Amino acid sequence: MEFQINYEVFTEIFPVPKAVVQENICLASPLSLKALLLLLCGGGNPPTVAELSQTLKRDPAEVEDALLFWVERGVLQQAGKPAPKKKAAEPAAPVPTQPAAAPEMPKKEVAPLPLARPTHEEIAARVAECEAFRELFAEAQLKLGKTIGYEGQSILIMLHDTYDLPLEVILMLLEYAKSKGKTGYKFIASLGREWSEKEIDSLEAAEEYIASLHTSDALWEEFRAETGAKNRNPTAKQRRYLDGWSKELQMSTQMILLAYEICIDNTSRLSLEYMDKVLRSWHEKQIKTPQAAEAEKKQWAEKKSAGKKKTAAAQKGSVYSSDASYDLEAYRQSAIGLRDYVPKKPE
Repeated sequence: MEFQINYEVFTEIFPVPKAVVQENICLASPLSLKALLLLLCGGGNPPTVAELSQTLKRDPAEVEDALLFWVERGVLQQAGKPAPKKKAAEPAAPVPTQPAAAPEMPKKEVAPLPLARPTHEEIAARVAECEAFRELFAEAQLKLGKTIGYEGQSILIMLHDTYDLPLEVILMLLEYAKSKGKTGYKFIASLGREWSEKEIDSLEAAEEYIASLHTSDALWEEFRAETGAKNRNPTAKQRRYLDGWSKELQMSTQMILLAYEICIDNTSRLSLEYMDKVLRSWHEKQIKTPQAAEAEKKQWAEKKSAGKKKTAAAQKGSVYSSDASYDLEAYRQSAIGLRDYVPKKPE
């Protein structure tokens, strides 16, 4: 089937630089192209980022990131700043990224990939017109150690078109999946969705996120070895707790394992919620070492043994007490993860 232009609709037109099509059409994300076209259509009165965000139904931070793609390539320039030196377009060129959206911005939510996939003919046309996709498929085969057939090719194209992931970020995603021993396309698609939601849209962001994952994986290995947990990799919920303890609270592995011991002593099973209460209590009191925790426990025991009602009441909520005000029965009922094993009792 051949197509031709209907010149009857050319009553109103606006110019588009050839560089947009000749050099960047394959590398630009769908959002970048849409935002640029709307901006060019505005002519001398271009829409603001807020207006573009409303039209495209996307967060302003996402729209700003999409437009920065064109700033980096010399097609646009930021108001009040000189135009950057134009870079030659090349496959796998890093896409610039803005700082993460402000905390008050709603979390980006991404739907699963649609069931309808590109046809064989559409994939062949895409590869024929864009060398970058040919290189993507070739590199993907090397990274995954297997031939990329129709299913793999369609998933990779959809990661770019649907999730707005740059090609170089997709390659890093595949490398991470291979390092975890998970090269199935279902896992790769779910990983792409997660990265898109977290706005991992540059090499720098991908490297930082992967480093974070490796850190929590290493912590989980230590935790798993001490507790007898069976799952090889942490679940998303377990990873959130580990990241919160090690990064937000700045707790060492020793302190996390000590909180585990207290949790087992008081609940007889693993509850990450209970451990979280213990660690946050220590954080509030600036207790960062096992020695400091032991000193506090000793002080609590001495005050309790003194038999003073006032002191005993004040110490009732201590993390070292089996009557701690953490609603233990609720924790027993909702203990998360690892229900199928009996935790090792600390020696």
